[in-house]
Amino acid sequence: MLLGIDEYPFHQITETFAGVAGSDPAWNDGHYICATDRSGAVSLTSNLRLYNNNDVMDGFVCVRHDGRQHNIRLSRRLRPDLGTLKVGPLRLDIVEPLEVVRLVLEDNDYGLALDLTCRTVGVPYMGPIEFTRIDGRLVGERATYELAGALDGWVEVAGERIPLDSSSASFFRNHSWGYQPGRGGPRHGAPVPSKRHAGVRQWVLFHSGDHSGFYFEDPSGRAAAGRGALLMPDRLVPVVAVDHSLEFYDGGRRVKKGSFELTDVDGGRRRYSFEDLGWVYCQGGGYFGGFDDRLGQGVFRGDYHAEGEVWDVSDPTTVVDASGHSFEFDHAWAESFVRLSGPGGVAGLAHFECVVIR
Repeated sequence: MLLGIDEYPFHQITETFAGVAGSDPAWNDGHYICATDRSGAVSLTSNLRLYNNNDVMDGFVCVRHDGRQHNIRLSRRLRPDLGTLKVGPLRLDIVEPLEVVRLVLEDNDYGLALDLTCRTVGVPYMGPIEFTRIDGRLVGERATYELAGALDGWVEVAGERIPLDSSSASFFRNHSWGYQPGRGGPRHGAPVPSKRHAGVRQWVLFHSGDHSGFYFEDPSGRAAAGRGALLMPDRLVPVVAVDHSLEFYDGGRRVKKGSFELTDVDGGRRRYSFEDLGWVYCQGGGYFGGFDDRLGQGVFRGDYHAEGEVWDVSDPTTVVDASGHSFEFDHAWAESFVRLSGPGGVAGLAHFECVVIR
């Protein structure tokens, strides 16, 4: 299958851009975009992702507003329209690569809409290629780059349109591709891992004044742990150490406030304090066997599929669905958003994924 991009001499394998090198159904490629404002009126996560070997593109938007999480999950057949980053009402326009993207969710049956233009602040960070092995089995291989910055636009939720602008709102995003455990449908016939690594996992992306930053820590001790950088307007400054102090809500699953100090490769230290603005559960986007069929992301559900719901997420540990049923997910994952105070009291915002793995 020929695509417009095949005109460019950038091929890496002897196939058009419609194909990938391997046959693993977990192969995926896509953009993950989060946003929040300083008032805490809205926080959101979203995703648009291709699963070439499953012939699927899916996406989601999860918006937190007034203690409730509004979810919409979308899926479509990937081919023949492989060259458009669009699933139903959700689309991503790459206006200027690595600099400006526009995320749009048009009117739909789930009471959510948005139009956000995101402008990168600082040089993007490209991390090392991650290789994940469980009991010696290679189960993941992924490339990722990270960006953050300011945004302009609006979010409409529960009948209210909330304007956002670059003076008080930020975005955080990454683009990743490769093979990743937990995507592309369930795996049958594989053994349960012999051990799990307990501890605190942090994936933090922040925007503060004229720069942004990123750091990652993981209790597994894998090679990617501890990586990070300050993303300055004209250069990357690698981070070599992270010190943090965290305070959690009752239950010990959601971060409430704290601080972190980044030591860069030149010996400079920058301290940031933060306070919680709320959290968004990844399950609403289809992670961890999400979607109503419990099969997770990247599964073929026909030419087009849409679903969603609203949860009460005002409690730090308990979710209440529309029927009034309360429950907790059997995993700790949620994306927290925080208000930041950087060096010199400069205001900022951060996507603060802080997961206590037990």
